[in-house]
Amino acid sequence: MNPVPYIDIHTHKKRGEERTVVVRNLFPGEEIPAFTGRNFYSVGLHPWKTGTEEENNPLLQIMEDALELDHVILVGECGLDKGVENDFDEQLRVFQAQAFMAEEYQKPLLIHCVKAYNEIVRVFNRLHPTVPWIFHGYSANIEISRQLVPRNTFFSFGDTLFKEHAKALDSFRFIPLEQIFFETDEFEGHVEEIYQRGAALKGLPLVALKESVWGNFNRVENIENY
Repeated sequence: MNPVPYIDIHTHKKRGEERTVVVRNLFPGEEIPAFTGRNFYSVGLHPWKTGTEEENNPLLQIMEDALELDHVILVGECGLDKGVENDFDEQLRVFQAQAFMAEEYQKPLLIHCVKAYNEIVRVFNRLHPTVPWIFHGYSANIEISRQLVPRNTFFSFGDTLFKEHAKALDSFRFIPLEQIFFETDEFEGHVEEIYQRGAALKGLPLVALKESVWGNFNRVENIENY
C-alpha cells in the first residue's frame, strides 16, 4: 500500500515533490499545465489584484473557463482585505461572484481574509454555501475561530505556526482535526516541516496527522487514489 501523501493545499510556487499532492494557485489567464497525477490548481482573483469593475469582469470570465478543467479543484484564492487600498465594495462584489462560481461548479472556495471576517460571515449566512470554504493562511484568534468552526469551513495553516506568540496557535489547538489543512504559500521549505510543527502542537504522531489531512482532502475533493 502506498504511504499517505502530504497535502499542500495552497502554494504559489512550482513544486514537484513525489510524496506531496500540491494545489498551486494561479491568476486568471495564467497557463494551466496538463494533469500528471498530483498537480492540482486553484484559480482566483485575489483582493490585492482587483481593479475596476470593467477590469475585473473579463478576469472573472476567464476564471469560469478555467473551472471547466477537472484538475482545477478550488476557486480562489479570493476574499477580502482591509489592509489594502483597493476599493472594498468592489472587493466584495468580486468575492461574491467567486463564491457563486464555487457553488455553480461545486468546487471549494479558498479564502484570503484580512480584518474582514464579519463581512465574510455575512456573505456565508446569505449564501448558505453547499461547498466548503477554506480559510488559507489562517491566523485569526480563537474568538473568530469559535464563530467559524460550526460552519462548513476548513482552515489551512502555514509558517505562522512557527511564531511563538501568534494568535493562530490557540486557534490551531482549538480547531478539530477534521477541519485542518496545511500550506506552504510563499514558504521556501517543504510542507512536511509545517506538518511536523502541527503534530507537535496537537500532540499527535506525524502519521496520524497525515492520515487525518488526507481524509479531509478526500472528503472535500472526492479524490481517492494518487
